[in-house]
Amino acid sequence: MADELNTKALFKTHFVAWRILGMLPPTKYRPLYWMYSVFLNLAVTIGYPLHLIVGLFTTTTAYEVVQNIAINLTCAFCAMKTIAIWWRFNKLDIMFEIIQRQDERVISEEGVAYVRNVVHPPVRRIILAFTILCSVIAASGESSVLFNGLLGNWTLMHKGYFPFDISNNTRNYAIAHLYQIIGLSYMILQNVVNDTFAASHMCLLRGQVQMLNVRIAKIGHDPKKSREQNNQEFLECIKIHKDLLEYRRQLEEIISVYMFFQILVAAFNMCIILVFIILFVKDVFTLIYYILYFSAIVFEILPSCYYGTLLEDEFQDFAYALFSCNWPDQDVGFKKNLRIVAEFASRRIYVTAWLFRVNNNAFIIAVKNAYALFALVMKVK
Repeated sequence: MADELNTKALFKTHFVAWRILGMLPPTKYRPLYWMYSVFLNLAVTIGYPLHLIVGLFTTTTAYEVVQNIAINLTCAFCAMKTIAIWWRFNKLDIMFEIIQRQDERVISEEGVAYVRNVVHPPVRRIILAFTILCSVIAASGESSVLFNGLLGNWTLMHKGYFPFDISNNTRNYAIAHLYQIIGLSYMILQNVVNDTFAASHMCLLRGQVQMLNVRIAKIGHDPKKSREQNNQEFLECIKIHKDLLEYRRQLEEIISVYMFFQILVAAFNMCIILVFIILFVKDVFTLIYYILYFSAIVFEILPSCYYGTLLEDEFQDFAYALFSCNWPDQDVGFKKNLRIVAEFASRRIYVTAWLFRVNNNAFIIAVKNAYALFALVMKVK
């Protein structure tokens, strides 16, 4: 039954995207791939945010300033998240080794069904939902440009710097527009991978801990199993718990830095987008684009915070699961192991992003900060 589980396949989207983004070299043609990777990341990961930042200093109206601040922050921070994940890319191997061991430990039909029907579906939904949302945002952004262009106002999607004149030359405008479409597509692909990474792995980890809690609570309740078998089952659960704690630690090391700044930047971006919608948006396509954009900013942190809270609760429930097993009827060795594990399990375990715990409180902090900034801006406008 273990061969039927392949949890790593849930993250196929991530591996395909990392290959496209120049982060995952194939076994063949590595020199060509690294040339492609260097060119792509110089042109897009570094070049795209840079051309927006320089373009921000050439803006002349309040409309352009407010419009470009949000996209500047989003793209610059997207590049930072990509670099942060790539910098600790080797830790992914450790995480997926643990995931593979977990799959191999599921040997019963009931366990396989539980993983497939309870643990896997939320991970798929997170990745699919954000992929669809980002695709719709890209389509609505381009629709807004085309709609305004047909009305006689051909402008770029975002104000950016180009070393040639785009206002009086159709060919130059087309080149600049094409660069922004391609660049934005790559940035969106980076965002899909980066922003679903933390949430999907915390969701998976939460499901694994939940499954462990169910398994450990059943120990000792099967009259067909001897005390020695129960003790071996308990020791196996301890190994699983140790693996899951290591999984949590490796995940935290990858996401800690960028999640801290993401929570802060999300608050500022939500404020800027609301101000832009209320004060400047006039056509329906632009309105749809920025409403979807606002939703994406929320989605960048909400699933991670939500599953971070559930993960904390599941680790906390591990202590209750320990005493839900039939421990009074077990031998001295079992009870001794139980006391040691219970003492450790009493501590609250969570994922941190420097000063923040990644949970619902962090999301509330971001929303409160966004509202405070919004109220301040609207008061002094």
